[in-house]
Amino acid sequence: MIVYFSFPAHGHVNPTLPVMQELASRGERIVYYGSERFEPAIRAAGAVFRPYTPRVRMPVRGPGPFARVSDTLETLLDFSGAILDRQLDEVRSLRPTHILFDSFAPWGGLMAQLLELPSIASVPSILIDGAIAARYEAGGRPPPEDPRLTPAWYAEFQSRCRARLARHRLPLSPPQLLQTYGELNLVYTSRLFQPLAERFDRRRFRFVGPCCEFRPGAPPFPFERLDGRPLVYVSLGTVYGDGTDFLRRCRDELADSAWQVVLATGSESGALDSPKNFIVRRFVPQVEILKRAAAFVTHAGMNSVQEALLHGVPLVMAPQAADQFWISARAAELGAGVQLDTRNLQDGAIRAAVAAVLSQPRYASAAARIGQSLAAAGGHRQAADEIQRFLRRDLRPAVHPQGGSAYPINREPVDEAIRVSRS
Repeated sequence: MIVYFSFPAHGHVNPTLPVMQELASRGERIVYYGSERFEPAIRAAGAVFRPYTPRVRMPVRGPGPFARVSDTLETLLDFSGAILDRQLDEVRSLRPTHILFDSFAPWGGLMAQLLELPSIASVPSILIDGAIAARYEAGGRPPPEDPRLTPAWYAEFQSRCRARLARHRLPLSPPQLLQTYGELNLVYTSRLFQPLAERFDRRRFRFVGPCCEFRPGAPPFPFERLDGRPLVYVSLGTVYGDGTDFLRRCRDELADSAWQVVLATGSESGALDSPKNFIVRRFVPQVEILKRAAAFVTHAGMNSVQEALLHGVPLVMAPQAADQFWISARAAELGAGVQLDTRNLQDGAIRAAVAAVLSQPRYASAAARIGQSLAAAGGHRQAADEIQRFLRRDLRPAVHPQGGSAYPINREPVDEAIRVSRS
């Protein structure tokens, strides 16, 4: 029996649902820990839902406590400690054979270590190390606005990490909170899209492509209103969908064009007037829209970019935060779209970028080439194959004699954030 620990946000949960459904159809039993808002989708995928006992401080709109690195670290530390304190015995009583966890859910890796069980990580973004961060730093990734992130604060936080998990006799470093890998790691992209893929061990890091075939509860949409004009889809996703200023600029610049535009506001407060060539909805069935789209204006979240490229849709990318700057830089580097400078967005830039990706075939050609690599990676069936292959192995995670974590940890994200904040 498998126990999965999610990071309860749409961009992290959605790619796991087709995998869970596939595993359940093959007779595997999965207990899936998450927050109540995802319970219907998790149950529909065939997993057994279990709620996290401590409440997850996930924002309804915007990044909330994950806007700054220091806030992110504190939130993840508090939640990791609460999960271990309150639910370790519950998980032990389930008698799992393996632990799966989101790579942004460090409590899953810690749980596997405490129970001495084999571990698999679900990696919902591209893999990042210092070399990759440096490669794209000049491409417009803004420095974190986090005045607390100083060496003094970091040293104090390291002490808090040690104290918080002392009762479990687990050492924990701040970088492990931001990125925890397992013995097997499933990455939802292709080796082609992953920057510097050769830096990652082929045996441990398996690129399975996007998993978007199963999306329960898709909202209705008036497909009969699509009239054959080139379709431009505009969305900032579920977390940043309330970026009304940017969406209003999209409305103003794309109004009365030769294109038909579907705009997803993501929230009630993002309601906008509809020009004649627009269809505006709060939520739309994204994959079905992308199957019909000629271009996608996006925040460059991992799921959105991968789903678009899987269907050969070129991109106009307006990254808002976090890994979106790396993802958009990689897509632009491969020729599949245009990356906008969201810190200094000139009038007419959105319309000009859309016109460019629609009029220059090289963007669609690059998107199609990447899409072929994503399809060839195998998707949810390949992910299930990799998991079942791992389940058949008789392995246990190695633990250092001093009790330290055996899980490979990228120690560079926090160190790099501190360096940037001091410069």
